[in-house]
Amino acid sequence: MRGFGVLSVLLLGVLVACGPAREPAAPDAGPERALPREVTAEESATLRRAELVLERRCMARAGFDLPPVPEPARTGPPPPPMRLVLADTAWAREHGYGSLVGTPGQSAAARAEDPVERYVRGLTPQRRAAALRAWQGGGRDTVEVTLPSGMTTGRSTRGCTSEARGELYGDFRTWFGADAVDRDVVSLALSRAEADPAVTEALRDWSACVAGRGLPHASPHRLRAALGTSAPEAEEIRYAVAEADCAVSSGLAEAAADAERRHLSALRAQYRADVANARGMRLAALPKAERIVRGEDPPRQDTLRGRGTT
Repeated sequence: MRGFGVLSVLLLGVLVACGPAREPAAPDAGPERALPREVTAEESATLRRAELVLERRCMARAGFDLPPVPEPARTGPPPPPMRLVLADTAWAREHGYGSLVGTPGQSAAARAEDPVERYVRGLTPQRRAAALRAWQGGGRDTVEVTLPSGMTTGRSTRGCTSEARGELYGDFRTWFGADAVDRDVVSLALSRAEADPAVTEALRDWSACVAGRGLPHASPHRLRAALGTSAPEAEEIRYAVAEADCAVSSGLAEAAADAERRHLSALRAQYRADVANARGMRLAALPKAERIVRGEDPPRQDTLRGRGTT
């Protein structure tokens, strides 16, 4: 899955994002039980991989024969929910931050072995620009959505990223709006939870705790930012264990979990229609995504050619 992220950087394009990547969610409570369930982390990975396969097919129709998307590396069990703070000390001691951080050697190997990166670097500047237009749509026919945070996000309805999602989810405009709002609900809820008085009070004790371990940082987010995404394993584990130990001893783990639950529940109730639509479209797309990932769903041009001969 790393390949298309590299492509976006190398093509120097700015794909307007529809929200941050989502970590595994805690179980819904209260009025959220009436909503469709959230996809699991594994199901979300299947949907993402199917999106990338469809993007590659679309790029091939545009004349760009991107290498196949490699199977994602298995780096052990997924981390426990840690949207505001990691609170599982035993897991941190064994796994650090899991797949969120790699060793310098792993990061260098991934960059050197990325087939999409090698392909894109081999394009002429003109072909690279053409690939960008094919991939992102060149800014034409943009659909825009006002998010719960008040910001506006948009994306071209043209291009392979949008075409792939339209093919997978059934209707790109509907999916984009619902998905963007649903993801922003999570982002906004976490921002509000982080500013919750109970959390800010516990953060002071947490910060004092990690500072006593030689890590003077004001929040878990800043602690992880200081570590980065590439670090020696022993250093990663030191950071993760400090975060988790101090989360429990300071009361931040309990305060953060309660604040997240309250703010997520309130915002999901306020934007229930979009949240339900986004979840429903993801669940409905799963059977097709599984067929695509298994290679059982043929490329679109083959399907159309078959219909023409029957």
